[in-house]
Amino acid sequence: MKRVVREVGTPVPAAVTPSPDVPGTQVVTVLKADISGSTALGEKLDPEELRSVLGSYFAALAREIHRRGGVVDKYIGDAVLAVFGVPETRDDDAERAVVCAVAMQEAIERENIALHERYGVMLACRIGIATGPVVAGAIAGDVQASDTVVGAPVALAESLESATPLGSVLVSPATRKAAAGAIRFGPREDAHPKGGGSALAAYRVVGLRQATREVMNVAQGIATSASLQIMSERAYQLAEQRKVVTVLFADIVSSEPLGSKLAPSELRAVFGAYFGVLARAIQHYGGTIDKYIGDAVMAVFGAPVSHEDDGIRAVRAALEIQRSARSLNETLERSYGITISIRIGVNTGEVVAGLLSGDVLAYTVTGDAVNTAQRIEAAASPGAVLISESTRALTRNAFFFGDPEAILVKGKSEPLPVSRVLGLERRASPRGGPKIVGRAHELARLYGLYRASLTGRGQIVHVHGEAGVGKTRLIGELLSGLPGQTTRLRARANSYEQATPYALVADIVRRMLAIGPADDEANARAAIAAAPDFASYGDAAVALLLELIGYEVRSPLDPAGKRRLLLSLLRGALAGRAAAAPLVIVVEDLHWRDVSSAEVIAELVGTMRDLRCLFVTTARERTDITWQAEVLGLESLSDDAASELIDRLATAPLDAPTKTLILERTGGNPFFIEEVVRSLKPGKEVTVPGTVQDLLEAHLDDLDEAPRRVAQDAAVIGRTFWTRVLERVTPEAEYATSLGTLEDERFVSRVAVAEPTYAFVHALVQEVAYRTQLVTNRRRTHVAVGDAYITLFEQRMDEFIDTLAFHYRRGDDDPKAVHWLLRAGHRAQRLYANTEALDYFAAAVERASADSLGRADGLEALGDVLRVIGRYDDALARYAGALDALGATDPVSRGRVRRKSAVVRHIQGDVAGAAAVFGEVIDALSDAPGERAHSLLAMGEIAWRSGRYDEAQERLEAAVTAAEAAGDDEARAEALKHMGTVSHHRGDLEKALAFDRQSLDLYEALGNQLGQAALEHNIGVVSRRHSRLDEARAAYDRANAIRKRIGDQLGLALGLANVAEVHYQRGELAEAYASYERSLAIARSIGWVTGIGMALLGLGATKVELGERTPGREDIREALREYERAGNRTYMIDALRDLAQSYVADDPIEALATATRALSLAREAELTQRSGYMLQVIGLAHLERGARD
Repeated sequence: MKRVVREVGTPVPAAVTPSPDVPGTQVVTVLKADISGSTALGEKLDPEELRSVLGSYFAALAREIHRRGGVVDKYIGDAVLAVFGVPETRDDDAERAVVCAVAMQEAIERENIALHERYGVMLACRIGIATGPVVAGAIAGDVQASDTVVGAPVALAESLESATPLGSVLVSPATRKAAAGAIRFGPREDAHPKGGGSALAAYRVVGLRQATREVMNVAQGIATSASLQIMSERAYQLAEQRKVVTVLFADIVSSEPLGSKLAPSELRAVFGAYFGVLARAIQHYGGTIDKYIGDAVMAVFGAPVSHEDDGIRAVRAALEIQRSARSLNETLERSYGITISIRIGVNTGEVVAGLLSGDVLAYTVTGDAVNTAQRIEAAASPGAVLISESTRALTRNAFFFGDPEAILVKGKSEPLPVSRVLGLERRASPRGGPKIVGRAHELARLYGLYRASLTGRGQIVHVHGEAGVGKTRLIGELLSGLPGQTTRLRARANSYEQATPYALVADIVRRMLAIGPADDEANARAAIAAAPDFASYGDAAVALLLELIGYEVRSPLDPAGKRRLLLSLLRGALAGRAAAAPLVIVVEDLHWRDVSSAEVIAELVGTMRDLRCLFVTTARERTDITWQAEVLGLESLSDDAASELIDRLATAPLDAPTKTLILERTGGNPFFIEEVVRSLKPGKEVTVPGTVQDLLEAHLDDLDEAPRRVAQDAAVIGRTFWTRVLERVTPEAEYATSLGTLEDERFVSRVAVAEPTYAFVHALVQEVAYRTQLVTNRRRTHVAVGDAYITLFEQRMDEFIDTLAFHYRRGDDDPKAVHWLLRAGHRAQRLYANTEALDYFAAAVERASADSLGRADGLEALGDVLRVIGRYDDALARYAGALDALGATDPVSRGRVRRKSAVVRHIQGDVAGAAAVFGEVIDALSDAPGERAHSLLAMGEIAWRSGRYDEAQERLEAAVTAAEAAGDDEARAEALKHMGTVSHHRGDLEKALAFDRQSLDLYEALGNQLGQAALEHNIGVVSRRHSRLDEARAAYDRANAIRKRIGDQLGLALGLANVAEVHYQRGELAEAYASYERSLAIARSIGWVTGIGMALLGLGATKVELGERTPGREDIREALREYERAGNRTYMIDALRDLAQSYVADDPIEALATATRALSLAREAELTQRSGYMLQVIGLAHLERGARD
């Protein structure tokens, strides 16, 4: 006799003893319908999209079931089980079920129309129907009960469904016999159910014999087990939401149907005992029985209520089910001569959970995670627990596992990794660990780097580690321990600003100048103007920095000029502060950096290496920086350090088992430890979450409805949020009370700024509050946030362009998204932030599918940026797309886009093709003088660059006329400038100067300072080349004054070099020397390679002329190296020429070698004039050599 071993307190399954008052069976017809293709579709779709698709199909199927008087027993992943004949049997239940099946197939075909239009796929349905006696009513009554039916017809309907061809209906012989009067069936066929087994006799439905009655007695909704776990005051938790859950499927494995050996009353008792085993284990570990499916059960851990350790709970429940089943088998074998085996599959993943919409009241979870769990269960051996890779990762420290294996799963494109659970791990193996306890080594290293920086050798360090590992706490400890005279600057990148050009740099500037987010323009302007670091740049610095940090101010510089000035400003500010006191700069969360800021910071690193400065960055990955740095990786805390942290955080001493459990489950992550310890409450069972996601989802579920909703709305706004924006977004009137609750529960904390502001205490808190919302809800809230900003800051829109683009891009209002994405793209374009501009414009095009004009605008803008960065073929493709979007409705816009395409073709060398398009645009737009003017300008430029000066003059004169007619003074000024160039090339100095001055007058009237500087520069060049040096110097001085005023660093470096040339030509070598040095300093500050070479070359030639031949030659060689690095062959020849000339008098052999190299380069480049110069130098060297010989 087998020995029965039970744990103390384990209930004896008394339900296995037949009771004389157990009701008998009743005859019903069971319909099982499975939607095929949803598993594969689930791999492609987000869980929310999949739920929407299946919800639509299920609603259609449920309507047909209810119309024919059936009851939806349950939804099973992508299947539905219906019963005809409960609670009362009818004489036509079989007929009703078959007619319903035919109608369901028709409903599937109707739903497929919309699905195919949206996703390009269609689903199919297979249906199996069986009729016979079942046990109906409540089962597992001592625990979590549910009304269902159990018996052979349920299993038979499932087997028939698995054997049915797609789009067909198979019925059992009993169903055919009962419905033969109304339905036409095909001949008997053998059906082969999935998984093998004996063939089943079946009949295929081929049609209806007569019109059927429309039965309208719709069944009532049945409360689900999930709703039984939620009190009425927390019913909001049944609303649809995204959750990470662990799904458990358990099913009986039997060599033959139990009904064939047991009487109905015995069958009911056995199933009652079996379901009791399942229900007690699931309920004990906090799971929800989603549904009973014949003799199978689906349970969910993590919905509707999350726990901190749902994955562990699910696997423990599975092991408990198997243990209890072994115990139950002893009683079953003794009482009935039978045993049962159970196979269990477990999977963890993201789902959409909530009440299904429609006629049937059913709480369930939908997503690929459900189907995968069911497939894993089907692959498990009898008596085994098989889990997915995701569940194993979540529970790896709590159990022993077998070796991973891969199984082939229906609907999956790749084999699925699974593991068998072997048993509980009594002592989990903790991972080693990171945070401020246990950070002595890391702190010592940082302080050592700080001391090294005091010598004037800047130190660069990058701290990286996973979220929650303690990077921020470590930095805080460093900064708090620095000497009082140290200047500290701390900035942070934000996730929602990754597409905002210079967002991180703007934060650095704000913090450097103590400009708060809520400060108006006047305060910001005063702060910039008062900063000694920027005083020498005057209004140029004020304009640029105000534009950079988001105020409605425009610097007159072009995008490249803005970037150069910004680098100069920041280099000067850092140098000034480091000279005054030791400087420590911290930039955190670089994994959320914007591209433009990253590029600027990378250039500033070189400056910081020569300063009394410690520069520290933090990020999640080591690879989040592009520059060389000392790398400091933070690992998890050691056991001793983690234990010390627990002791510091606990409000009362913890017992050893509790402390050990926390150590095992937290893995040494300091943030995780802190959150777990703070979540402990007196009298509450101590549990430890498997992941931070589990923990924070559980904390969210513990909140009441109002603070939970406020947390979710705030998460959409961002990591940091203003209360007045939140007030506009949340419908909760008592949002202040909710914020207080969130602050008490450590979800958010107040930020010490003038504007009432809160921040989530950690990025992960915000992420979980954000991700648990349905995408549809998030999209609505993003629009509400954007609308709130517009309402609150109507007069300051330019400050929030990128914020509005961020929210509307993620919202569900396409017109608003297109508008603000285009505005943000144009702002990025102005700032020369081409990566961000491309991203914004591409997003605008994507959202403008129903807006042809918006799509055309976005495509044209994409073409403009792609042209600037040299991706010419891509630019042409976008311009072609813009023309398609415009159609034939807007000839002026079409002409503009065609002209831009021709500009690209001209750049690519197709001069004739470009000219042809310009000519077509000119001919087609006789009524659009403005666009004609631009095309005529382009034609004129092509002509003078080709040496056709008469044609150029004619085109440019026509451009002036068209520009005057259009009132386009910019185009008119540009045309006059080109006319000056034409006259200059013809040798007509007076006319060239006259055109240049006319152009200059127009630019002055327009306030176009870049244009003014360019014209003054041109006037200077023309005058110098005709030896009118006084006029040249005066023009250069005027150009340089403008460039200095607006901060045009590149232009200023060029202008100073031109002034030096004038001094050199006059023989004023000391003055030339000084001007070249000033030009060199500016060129180096902005990293302008050509300018550096130009200044060094002039400086070297001047030194040689002054008799300082050795240092002069070294300057010329350095210039040559700069030109070689830039690949500028023309200037390389000039440098070699000056170097050769410096050797003619004292080393003619070296002069010959250098000049010969220059001549070779000149001839390769077909530069005839420079070849002539080099022949002259070679001749002089030969003469000098001959004289010596």
